[in-house]
Amino acid sequence: MRTSALLSFVLALVFGAITPTNAQETKSELVAAGHDFALKICAKCHEVATDQGSAPIMQPPAPSLPVIVARPDITEASLRSFLANPHGDTRRNSNMPSFLLSDFQIKQIIAYLFSVKGNKNLRD
Repeated sequence: MRTSALLSFVLALVFGAITPTNAQETKSELVAAGHDFALKICAKCHEVATDQGSAPIMQPPAPSLPVIVARPDITEASLRSFLANPHGDTRRNSNMPSFLLSDFQIKQIIAYLFSVKGNKNLRD
């Protein structure tokens, strides 16, 4: 019994030590996928990255992603709600088109948005 408890404790320590590394990789993968998604979809209206191939076609452009995510009322939950509810009141009162995103796309774009928070290289 003592050996099994010790083994469980050691395994918990080992897996606990591994988890942050895996979480970090997962976050990096989410940010990279969100970056790619933003370049393909969001860049039509927003400035999304310094490596954006062309200027937004919407003139004047919508606010850049760092400006959006820097707003004091923006949280992960508020972004998730905004992106997941294309016909909600907040979305209806914005100029954002109504499109449906899957949960994994929302997770990716939110990870990317928070990764560019405070990026002064993008337009205000």
